[in-house]
Amino acid sequence: MLTFLLCSCGENKSSDSNTDEGPTEETSPVSFTAIGDVPYNEEQRLGLIDIISKHNTINSSEFVIHVGDIKPGARDCDEDVYLDVADILKTFKVPTFIVLGDNEYNDCEDPALGLEYWNKYFLHFNENWSFEPHITYQTERPENFSWIENKVLFIGINLVGSQVHDSIEWQDRLTQNGQWVKTMLEEHKSSVEATVVFGHANIVEADPDKFKPFTDLFRAASLSFGKPVLMVQGDGHFWIKNNPWPEQNITRLQIDGRDTAVQITVNTNLDYPFLFDRNFLN
Repeated sequence: MLTFLLCSCGENKSSDSNTDEGPTEETSPVSFTAIGDVPYNEEQRLGLIDIISKHNTINSSEFVIHVGDIKPGARDCDEDVYLDVADILKTFKVPTFIVLGDNEYNDCEDPALGLEYWNKYFLHFNENWSFEPHITYQTERPENFSWIENKVLFIGINLVGSQVHDSIEWQDRLTQNGQWVKTMLEEHKSSVEATVVFGHANIVEADPDKFKPFTDLFRAASLSFGKPVLMVQGDGHFWIKNNPWPEQNITRLQIDGRDTAVQITVNTNLDYPFLFDRNFLN
């Protein structure tokens, strides 16, 4: 694990000076933990268990998101793998969400069977805990979810990489993902100040053309939204934080993955609301 802290801060939107409208009411920040691409081997499995133990002691995040890949792509998609990781993740004290990774789905010898196992153990995984915000699921893709908390819109989508087995299915799935993000951003534009999108695949460096049905919709919707958008992904196994597209309100974060964790805080009182702490479990 890298041992330095990356933190992006902005100025507070509120002003101490008096205005005709009076002081702006501040909104409480939302902190959550992101993990992903874990466990790939027994060492990482034990590392994940250690992360959860430390996390339960600190208990400073409101929820956890696993951004996909619960196994290495070369390992068979055996049902016991899904059961084992589900049982481990259930030991988090805070609500835990997960999105699909390609290793447990698209890279399986039988992707349909991999998806069947994933749905059995991980679909609506967050319902293993009590969680106050109301979760909305997309009708066409029930693995896609969304909720609003403290003026932040959170969206999870089935965005996997790797092979295209069926070009029609691939395009339909990406289009449905894009439409889900677009609909959520349009419906909640007036009531939220920032959005966080969770997906697995690196859609910037890893053959970006095949992700265009999603990326074009996502970028256009984010531009129209006009407020800060953070896209959190796994897949690459090393840290990237940048603005990869001309729409400068979109920040893309690729987490380190493996047996590491990052705490992300969304503070809508700041002009740039996203802060990152990669050392909070040290």
